[in-house]
Amino acid sequence: MQWFAFAVFLLAYLVAFAGLVLPVLPGVPIAALGVLIAAWMLKFQVLTVTHVIIVALLAVLALVLDYLAGVIGAKGFGASSAGVWGSVIGSLIGIFFFPPWGFLLGAIAGAVLTELLTGRKFNEAMRAAWGVFLGTLGGIFVKILLLIAIGIVVFPRLL
Repeated sequence: MQWFAFAVFLLAYLVAFAGLVLPVLPGVPIAALGVLIAAWMLKFQVLTVTHVIIVALLAVLALVLDYLAGVIGAKGFGASSAGVWGSVIGSLIGIFFFPPWGFLLGAIAGAVLTELLTGRKFNEAMRAAWGVFLGTLGGIFVKILLLIAIGIVVFPRLL
């Protein structure tokens, strides 16, 4: 049964990494769900409730830091509140119309468009979009680190 639980977690873990470039997949939460299922399959003996809680906290941290990275990146490069909201809305639209990279293209386009609509100069709008881009990359980097941390918590116990 332990090998089957390992396979379930490994599948969820790989899907989580795919979620880094396919934002319609909530990557880190999928990895956390994989841990929960594997722990349940093993009756919480190999992966204990403590391990599941640690992974759940890492997943929540990933979501919060991913969001903050985008906002900090945008604000750090001078985006207005409208530019931040434009990037969020553009990202959501981009996911559906231009997968898999539409989230990034939409965020950049949304930031530029809303900055221009609020009267900002083109150079300022592009600077804000650059901040959105860097913040998004920062969020992806944070999620990679937290997925590695989840792997460090789980893999030694399942192998």
